[in-house]
Amino acid sequence: MSIIAVIALVAILGVCLVACNAESISNKLEKAGYACEKYEAGKDDDGAKIEWKVVAKKKGLNADGVTVTKFSNTDDAKKYESNVPVGSVAGMKMVVKRVGTVCYYGTEQGVKDAM
Repeated sequence: MSIIAVIALVAILGVCLVACNAESISNKLEKAGYACEKYEAGKDDDGAKIEWKVVAKKKGLNADGVTVTKFSNTDDAKKYESNVPVGSVAGMKMVVKRVGTVCYYGTEQGVKDAM
């Protein structure tokens, strides 16, 4: 029984790791009504290496938005996670969530839609 559980877990992790890329996140957000821009590898403003980034926003003033960034290493992702402003920013509730080297930052609904 435990062997089946291990095999299932490996299969699920494999699907999750493959599914987490700029294209899949962009497609998911576009289906939810967001306009998306994808960026390739480079460095962020603090010099952290990123593999890709998706910036998405719904139309309208004070509309939901999210930035999904895949960093090259966990340390850079953790640093980003701890340095972005969260809470009420310009009247909108901003949140950050990190899954490994991927950080989701934006409005609460935007982050939910991207995850």
